[in-house]
Amino acid sequence: MNYAQRKFCSAFVLSCIIGGYISPGFCQTSDPESSAVIERIMANALSRCYSTENGVKKITFEPATSQEFTEVKALGQKAVAPLARYLNLETKNGLTQLFAVKFLMAIGGSSTLGPLKRAFGQDQWEVTRAAALSGIFGVSPAEAKPYVDAALGDESKLVRQRAQDLHSLYGKQVGQK
Repeated sequence: MNYAQRKFCSAFVLSCIIGGYISPGFCQTSDPESSAVIERIMANALSRCYSTENGVKKITFEPATSQEFTEVKALGQKAVAPLARYLNLETKNGLTQLFAVKFLMAIGGSSTLGPLKRAFGQDQWEVTRAAALSGIFGVSPAEAKPYVDAALGDESKLVRQRAQDLHSLYGKQVGQK
């Protein structure tokens, strides 16, 4: 890890400690060990996205590794609250929230619905919102229906397209029954 990446990771971890909190009504708890594992995984995933080449800072999306997904899945429900904190950061940078949503999607289950709904509803990057919409649908197509319907009129072309794709799946589900 180069100097710029270490500085970024240090600043990122500090901002998560200062700004990381669980919003009111979100009653899941996490143990410090799970939080530390998630913090490490997020810092590693994000550090691969930032580099400096010939003095020029670059941001490139590098997907999370299968090992990172395996570690998050192994934590299961214990990872939900620490990941949800990344969605609540005051300063959003897009990639942080996208990784949190992707990891929540990997965990699945009803406990991820609240954070995924917040990720869709908050002022998030359109890529994060589209992923959150898919995550909600993956957990519960019935719970996702009002979000999919609302997203059909979204200002973002990407979110609208994802909503159209998901909306077409409702018709296929009815046809299979």
